[in-house]
Amino acid sequence: MPSLKDSRISVLVVVAIVVIAAILAIFYVNKPAAPQRLVIATTTSTADTGLLDHLKPYFDNRFGANMTWLYLGTGQALEVASRGDADVLLVHDRAREEAFVSSGNGTLRVTVMYNDFVIVGPPNDPAGARGTNATEAMIRIARAGADGNAAFVSRGDNSGTEALEKRLWADAGVSASGTWYVSTGSGMAPTIRVANERGGYTISDRGSFYKLRSTMNATLSLVVLCENDTSLLNPYSIILLNSTKHPNINSDLATNFLLFMVSRQGQSLIGNFTVDGRQLFFPVYGNPESIGLPSENATVTYLNSLLKSKGLE
Repeated sequence: MPSLKDSRISVLVVVAIVVIAAILAIFYVNKPAAPQRLVIATTTSTADTGLLDHLKPYFDNRFGANMTWLYLGTGQALEVASRGDADVLLVHDRAREEAFVSSGNGTLRVTVMYNDFVIVGPPNDPAGARGTNATEAMIRIARAGADGNAAFVSRGDNSGTEALEKRLWADAGVSASGTWYVSTGSGMAPTIRVANERGGYTISDRGSFYKLRSTMNATLSLVVLCENDTSLLNPYSIILLNSTKHPNINSDLATNFLLFMVSRQGQSLIGNFTVDGRQLFFPVYGNPESIGLPSENATVTYLNSLLKSKGLE
């Protein structure tokens, strides 16, 4: 027959087990949900400039998310998204963006911000591109290249930047080829570095160029030679993917990312992002006409109603 002492010990053990079980139950019931992962397929410029790093903590905190990104050329980003290997797109090649949506891969596209491209080259400017418009600059670079006095370095990666470059060559009536024309098959920063090493010319989005200049300091000798031409405008859009075609994507969080980017907070964060005191991106949601783009009134009206319903204005 158990002693009184043994009975008391047994009761204490049972009580301890009950208390521990209760604590564990409370812990698991109240344990915060793991952050949902959002994968953005985007261009090198939004990553290389640091813009996405700037936006990430605000988005993550607001939506309990873990915002990640694949930074590629626009062509590669569109291809990744077309396979459903990302949740949302942030890219800058309007013609391909519209084709992506028209093909059924995307359900909505809206312009959220812009910056511009610049033609950069060596300070001595052997082609005489400085101060000309973009088309004339490309003509002069090609002419100097054919004469053995200049080199042009292309990304050659099917990016939005390369797409612009091809349009400029076409406008200039130039078939770019020969030893003076170099293709890196790489992103913006490596391409700028190659152009710098060769004393050549290239085209860069302004943000990536100034971000790289801030890190390379005196070792980057290239300077901006051609700028502020309407043909160098660089608008960025967000595209929501077709969740019916790709049911694996996190469409709810993708929609929240779009709404965050067009909200007052998101547009303010974009506009306030600077490198060395220089603003790199300019918010333009709801007013693409201000930079010469077609109106997006129907899309903006729809998104504004979503913002209001979710309290994200």
